[in-house]
Amino acid sequence: MSIADMTEMEDLLDNVADCFDDKMKQLFDELPEAVPATNQMDWFAQVNAASDDFRKELNSLVETFEIKLKTGEFS
Repeated sequence: MSIADMTEMEDLLDNVADCFDDKMKQLFDELPEAVPATNQMDWFAQVNAASDDFRKELNSLVETFEIKLKTGEFS
């Protein structure tokens, strides 16, 4: 079992992804010129897709470093 699959780590990664999602959605109101979307619904859909990918990448990153540790790369 990977540490990325443990409840505590899953919760932490979910929190990071949720924070990313929230901050990116705030851009629509704070810096609308920086947002490549025609309306808020479009932007939120883009952010949701990005957040899903971000979460998957976080999980992969944790697994990568877990493997490096288990194989002694940091010895």
